[in-house]
Amino acid sequence: MKSLIDAQYRDLTITQDLGIGMMLWMSHFFPGEDWARIQRDRCLRILDGMWIDPPGVFCREPYLPDVFFAFTNYGVSVGLQSVGAMRERVEKLNAFFETYRSGDEYDTDAITHVMASSSWFPGEMIEPITIPE
Repeated sequence: MKSLIDAQYRDLTITQDLGIGMMLWMSHFFPGEDWARIQRDRCLRILDGMWIDPPGVFCREPYLPDVFFAFTNYGVSVGLQSVGAMRERVEKLNAFFETYRSGDEYDTDAITHVMASSSWFPGEMIEPITIPE
């Protein structure tokens, strides 16, 4: 994993919501490493442009402002909570998806409910780490 990150982190730009959430989450385990700082900052900038309010969700990709999924937003939420960023947006997306129903299989698929629980109660998924400035 280290060799993959070392070879790509300088040029890697993630624009998919869930991928950004996962990168933020991974970066919080290594807060002082160059790759983690660069990716954290880059991901947060991209996410800022993906915020759609109303309704208070992150779109799937920057070029898809009308496409969003509960389970991927929950993944972004975990990533954001792990790096201590955008707390108000985490609260808004959790509130929105509390009552939102897409009308498709994601309403009943287990992944949506597992990710919702992880967003509301990240607990052991997040290391108690202070991120250096």
